Amino acid sequence: MGNTLSNMLHHYRKYLIATLLLYVVLTPNFARAANKDQWKSRTIYQLLTDRFARTDGTTNGCNDIHTYCGGTFRGIINNLDYITGMGFDAIWISPIVDNTPGGYHGYWAKNLYQLNPQFGTEQDFIDLIRECHARDVWVMVDVVGNHVGPVGFDFGQIDTFNKPEHYHDYCQINMEDFANNQWRVEHCRLADLPDLNQDNPFVRQTLLNWISNLIKKYQIDGIRIDTIPEVAKDFWTEFSQAAGVFTIGEAFDPRYDYVAGYQGPLDATLNYPLYFELKAVLQQGRSMYDLRDHYKRMGVFREQEVLGNFIDNHDNARFLHCYDNLNRWKTGVVFTLMSVGIPIFYYGGEQGYAGGDDPNNRETLWTNMNPKSALYGFVKAIIATRKTHQTWASDQIERYVDDNFYAFSRGDVFVATTNVDKTINRTISYHPYHNGEILCDVFFPDNDCILVLNGVFNVVLLNGEPKIFVPRNPSELQAHLRGAVSQR
Repeated sequence: MGNTLSNMLHHYRKYLIATLLLYVVLTPNFARAANKDQWKSRTIYQLLTDRFARTDGTTNGCNDIHTYCGGTFRGIINNLDYITGMGFDAIWISPIVDNTPGGYHGYWAKNLYQLNPQFGTEQDFIDLIRECHARDVWVMVDVVGNHVGPVGFDFGQIDTFNKPEHYHDYCQINMEDFANNQWRVEHCRLADLPDLNQDNPFVRQTLLNWISNLIKKYQIDGIRIDTIPEVAKDFWTEFSQAAGVFTIGEAFDPRYDYVAGYQGPLDATLNYPLYFELKAVLQQGRSMYDLRDHYKRMGVFREQEVLGNFIDNHDNARFLHCYDNLNRWKTGVVFTLMSVGIPIFYYGGEQGYAGGDDPNNRETLWTNMNPKSALYGFVKAIIATRKTHQTWASDQIERYVDDNFYAFSRGDVFVATTNVDKTINRTISYHPYHNGEILCDVFFPDNDCILVLNGVFNVVLLNGEPKIFVPRNPSELQAHLRGAVSQR
């Protein structure tokens, strides 16, 4: 009897395990729950659903970029190869919920429990998640917990939050409030958008339940949270816990300590301190010694490795609009993708987009979706280097700095940058390489290589270009030497 019971229990356990595994594979509502440590290796492509691609593949322009232009979830699905072709393994898409009229960007919520019909059906969104996961692409969804669409005081237009008590009393945030009045930042309207009152128990619990259910229902891997300084930190702590996935928030502010205060309530923030520092150094001619100071000041953050690096996004005029210098933009992209943090690349940069202030920085991509463009290849080369050498697993070490040159390494990858448009020649003596090693620039690996000799090597940058050097592996070196001999 004992052996029979033991065998029965053994087979029952095997049955339970098999059933659970089948549930994980086949059930669409099974949450993946990707955490911040798992996100460190990801490289994110940010896009606005309405501006990326149309379902039918048409490529004519948009008549009015102040409203919907026709991009859809199905359009993203049909063009995932364009994204993964550069090496991206995560996408950040604009908010998905139903919006008040004109909310093509997604930040004017009307109904949290319906998807925006302009972007397609619920099944289209489910298919997008599944297609991404089938390619090992994670999906980060933009969400808003601070405000709803611009309905003035006609709250009946908003589903669920349809009463005056769901909102803070009326007042408008002034620009000076961000510097000296945090209470007003958290209680007043931003751009006259009705400000939700998270201290109201119904509002608070509704938002917490909503984000938890949204993540589980659609298997979302992470969320980017809009306007986090406009809501008290204790709410974001609960919101992040309810989400159960990686949370990264937007604190649009250059102050290191201010932005760092939101890491803790959330897993991470967008790296606005780096964004403003890069603009100062690359566009305004500030000394590259400022980058040394920047990284020292970044010590106020709990974990730099999960901050979201970027040089362009949907809230700011594009880099190339503010400063029409392609090599400086490339340098900004190199910092975005190679320095400590999680890289976030804004769609259209790979096609040289240079749109100005919102909405001009939210161009349609379908008119220029060219996987053979030079900048597409430039981005692809950087991401391939990041992945091949797993740079996220190595510390960032400053190797050389002066007013016009900044170099750092991550593992065996060496990054060299400048902020001037002339020839830069520097001798590097502090580095991780051995005598005799050959280092090649990943952008021109066949004809831009240097030799480490007597403990040093020389780096030459032409006309403001950035370079990324990696050691040539033995098989590549032998092939190169054989080629050189055969050409004699």
